[in-house]
Order: sequence, then C-alpha cells, then structure tokens
Amino acid sequence: MNRTLSILLVEDDEEDAFFIKNMLSPSNTSLHCQISHLDGPVEALKVLETEHIDVCLFDYRLRDSNGIDLLRQVRAKGYSQPIVFLTGQSDPEVAAEAIKCGATDYRSKNNLTAESLTRCIEMAIQLQREADLRERAEEELKCANDKLLDANLELKNSLQKLQVAQESIIRSEKLASIGRLAAMVCHEVLNPLNIISSHVQTLMRHHSGDPTRDDHYKSMREEIFRIDKILSDLLRFSRKGNMEFQDVDFNEELDFVLSLLEKEMRMDCVQLERDFIQEEVVMKADPDRMRQVFLNLFNNARHAMPQGGVLTVRTKQVVREIWQNRRKEDVRIDPEKIPVRRENFFHIEVADTGSGIPQENMRKIFEPFFTTKPEEKGTGLGLSVCFTIVEQHGGFIEVESEENKGTSIHLWLPIKSCEENIVPVASAT
Repeated sequence: MNRTLSILLVEDDEEDAFFIKNMLSPSNTSLHCQISHLDGPVEALKVLETEHIDVCLFDYRLRDSNGIDLLRQVRAKGYSQPIVFLTGQSDPEVAAEAIKCGATDYRSKNNLTAESLTRCIEMAIQLQREADLRERAEEELKCANDKLLDANLELKNSLQKLQVAQESIIRSEKLASIGRLAAMVCHEVLNPLNIISSHVQTLMRHHSGDPTRDDHYKSMREEIFRIDKILSDLLRFSRKGNMEFQDVDFNEELDFVLSLLEKEMRMDCVQLERDFIQEEVVMKADPDRMRQVFLNLFNNARHAMPQGGVLTVRTKQVVREIWQNRRKEDVRIDPEKIPVRRENFFHIEVADTGSGIPQENMRKIFEPFFTTKPEEKGTGLGLSVCFTIVEQHGGFIEVESEENKGTSIHLWLPIKSCEENIVPVASAT
C-alpha cells in the first residue's frame, strides 16, 4: 500500500497506545500510517463524523464504557470502516460478541506483533473492499433487475395494446363482412317471405272457423313476423350509410327513451335512477340510431334483472387521452412513441344490478348472433348493432361486469377533438 492510511486508535491506556503506535511506525511496518489516538467513545464518534478514517482499532476496556458499546454505536450510525477489536485477554465470548456486533477482526494484545497487526490491518482493508464491491455489484444487479421488470411490464402493456387493436380490427372487419352478407341475404329472403305472408293472410281470411287450423295459421304468422324481425335487425345492422346527423341533446334523448320504458320497468320491479350532467351538451348525431342504441341497452339491463333491481343512467363530460391511429408513414416508429390525442367525450354509463356477464363471454358479447337469451327472446344482434352505430358516430363502447353483481356499459362519444394537446404515450394515464 503506497497511500497513507488514516487509522483511528481508541485506547485509554497510554502504555498500550504507545505500544500499538510503535508497532505501526515506519521502522516496524511497510504501512504508511497516520494515527489519531483518542481515549473515549464520544470523541471517537465525532472524529468518524467529521474526518476520513480508513481503519479503526478499538480496545475492549474504555473509560466509562467498553469497546462493544462503541462498536454498536458506530454500526448503528451507518459507518462501514473496518474495525479491528483489541483486548488484553483472550476471551472467546468477547470475541464472538465483537464479531456479532460488526467487528472485522479480533486480536489479543498479548500475542500482538508488528507483523501480525500489519497483516490484520491489510486483511481488514481487503475484506472491506470486497464487501464494497459486492454491495456495488448487488446494487447494480438490483437496478438491472428493476429495469428488466420495467421493460417486461412495458412489453406486456404493448402486447395488450396490440391485442386490443387487433381485436378491434378483426371485429370491425367481421362486422363489415357480415353486414354485406346480411344485406344480400335479407333482400333475397324478404321477397319469398312476403309471398308466403300474403298466402297465409289469404288462408286466414277464406278458411277460418276451424280452431285447429286457425291455431296453425296463427303460429305460421307469428313465425313469419319473427323472421321479418330478424331480417329487419340484420338490415339495420348492415346499413352503413343514410345517417342523418343533426344537433342532439343526449340528456333529453336518454330521458325520452327512459320515459317510454318506465312503466314496464316498474312492473318488473326495476328502479330507474338518472344522474345526468347539469350542463347542456349538444352534439351532432343521428337521433333515431342513438335511440335504438339506448333501447337495446336498457332492455338488456331489464332482462338481466328478472327479480328486479336498479338501472342507473349517468352522463358526464370527460377529457380522455386516446392513442392516435397509426398512419402509413408511422410504420417505422416505435408503437410506444405514437402520440395520443386528448379528446372531449360525452360519457354515458348504463349500469344495472343484474346477473352480470360470465368472464368467458366478455370477448364475445359484440359478436353478431351471440346471445345468452333463450332462442325466442333474442337474435344476438342487439349489441352488435349498438357497437356499429356508436362506431359510426366516432365513438366506442367499453364493458365492465362481475357475475351476480351487475354490468356497466360505457359509451364514449367524442364532442370536440383537442389535437393541439398531443402528449407522448408514455405519459398518458
């Protein structure tokens, strides 16, 4: 070691202190030492607080205290210097207690020589360096592990966003292809259905009177009406154009549709609760299509509460951050760096206290013809139609549900774009 070592010697016996300092003099050791000698623990703690010390040499027996207590105080304050514990007697219990309290090494003064003390100090310094390196390596490993966990979390979030985007694209393509097919099939089926319906009506007019035959005619006519309803739903589902946009107060539209169903709701022991935003929010929309959405959602909620319950309809205005759609020129950009835009949304929540939706069905609820209702009560097109209409208005639908607790349908309809407030995706909440 070429540099000068700063050694703190805490020893209240002047003869022992002189003996140790003599061992560490240049004539007796290869170490270059600068020794600070103190005889009490209070002064030692002050020196450790204010000065740079490389190694400490503590005697066991000190004035008004002992080396073990000083050792505990030093470690309690967080000082990490190597400490060699010195004692005039070879007591294994004292040695074990010293090592337990944080001493680096233990030496008996009776067997102490300049060579053994030098070797002890060098070993203590080496052990401290290794401990520092190990601590630094552990800290670097912890930082690397934290970065890896963060990267893994970001990857999971990116995969989740990608999965949501893929599902949205697949759903839109599926709805578009089914819509085209539905329109073609409906027109092909309606023509013969109208002919069948006219023949049944003719039979009912000219061949009535037989109760058994009349029941058959009635059953045929009901089934024709049922087919006609399914085809009408399919046509509405497939119809992409003919949207008549006008200024619409959504609070008024919601209140109007609720008033139409209020009597039926009361008969089914369903309590209606309105929680509408106080400010008037007027937006461009097709009122007939949106009424169709509201009727579908309210009826679904009523059917989910056969024993009665509470249907709550809430509206509010919310500024929300939406990931900007990727453009062709964005193909080389990291997906995480695609900006988001802040948009002003009119948020409609339709919440019921019904049976809820099983988790395995949550991904299927917007698929055409998927339904959990009995065959005679649903075609499975209601939510698909709602999804299409809301999408045509530039909005989207989110669903939250828990079995036996209820379902909340969230409609997000954009009011006004805030594209000037674009922020990076990483800061979006």
